[in-house]
Amino acid sequence: MLRRVALALGLAAAAEVAHADDLAHEIRPAVDPTGMEPEPISEPKTEVGGLPLIGGDTDNGFGAGVMGNVAHLDPRYTPYAWNLEFEGFYATKTTFVDPSYEDAYLLLTLPQLADGRLRLDIRPSFTKDSDLRYFGLGNRIHDVSPADPARQTFTRIHPALAVAATWRVHAPWYVLGGATYTWNKLEISPTSTLAQDARLAEPFVRDALVIVPEHSVLRLAGAVIYDTRDNQISTYHGQYHQLEVRESPRMGDAFPYAYQQIDAQARFYTSPIPHYLTLTARGVFDVQLGNPPFYELTRYDDTSAIGGTLGVRGVPAYQFYGKVKAFANFEARSEVLRHRVWGKSYMIGVAAFFDAGRLWSQLGESHPELDGTGLGLHWGIGGGLRLTQGRTGVIRFDIAWSPDARPIGLYLIANQIF
Repeated sequence: MLRRVALALGLAAAAEVAHADDLAHEIRPAVDPTGMEPEPISEPKTEVGGLPLIGGDTDNGFGAGVMGNVAHLDPRYTPYAWNLEFEGFYATKTTFVDPSYEDAYLLLTLPQLADGRLRLDIRPSFTKDSDLRYFGLGNRIHDVSPADPARQTFTRIHPALAVAATWRVHAPWYVLGGATYTWNKLEISPTSTLAQDARLAEPFVRDALVIVPEHSVLRLAGAVIYDTRDNQISTYHGQYHQLEVRESPRMGDAFPYAYQQIDAQARFYTSPIPHYLTLTARGVFDVQLGNPPFYELTRYDDTSAIGGTLGVRGVPAYQFYGKVKAFANFEARSEVLRHRVWGKSYMIGVAAFFDAGRLWSQLGESHPELDGTGLGLHWGIGGGLRLTQGRTGVIRFDIAWSPDARPIGLYLIANQIF
């Protein structure tokens, strides 16, 4: 899921919340990473903010849009009593009249229900991906420079409604429950590689590529979370671990896919030299069972796994398809300059990173003709810049090189990778 950045962080609304496409699990308030907290409010008030967006990456395209929020601030609640965030974004890889990615959403957040123990997020959205790729099933490196690129792409339109509730059991332990309904429309050329594999490939591949042009998916999720991070936007110390189980039932022809998904993530943060050196590491293992929609075979947590801005950077996103995915990210961050401008606190930093991972077509059954043999890692290495403003969030600009890249990956987006 593509995340964008604000043209000017200083224009953000006074609520100063993190802007992200994914529903945040954090309940407790963020710490200002610059050490310069905004002034507290003394009485309830409602504030409105809005600003233009620019951003994107080499996978989804670059473009522009608008974002904003309406927040009700109250000294009894941190960081706000409620917040309604909205965004629209349009990206292209060629010309402005030929979009590769279109997205719009609303996000209502109620962070302090049940005496501050419950957070509720409600998020309707609309997304159209017009340049999704399919080169084949499995972990092998496929031809990523075909003579006819149109044969390797398809379009997915998917409006959705997501609801998530996070309960603080006893810090640092949390539990999450949620449901997401998604309606999907697929536009696939009958002469494409995807359509041909779905009709003509070996039985195992055909079973994994069952295509229903219009269908719905209901996903139920539950998770256990352990969170000791000192800050939810730019973490210096602590850990964040999550084990999530998802169930998508089949309900007649309208809901044709029945599958389960188990996702485990572990994150570690330490700062041996405060502000000047922060070391971070994350490991992810994701497995799907049953019969997921074929487009989910590239994804973990609603975004690309082996490739993309939130997976293995440098590797093109949504290129490798399989039910089992494992990858890791290692990143070193350093602050260069901290300053206050027009009443806002800013920090400029740099980062260096190494990401690596691979996938397998299926759990418990070997398919060397699809997944190859040996280690089979896809990896990327690179560096980037970070701009942090107060508690609002981070602008992240990364450049990554990989043996799979075409020729490099560029990412201008919001928030740290993890």
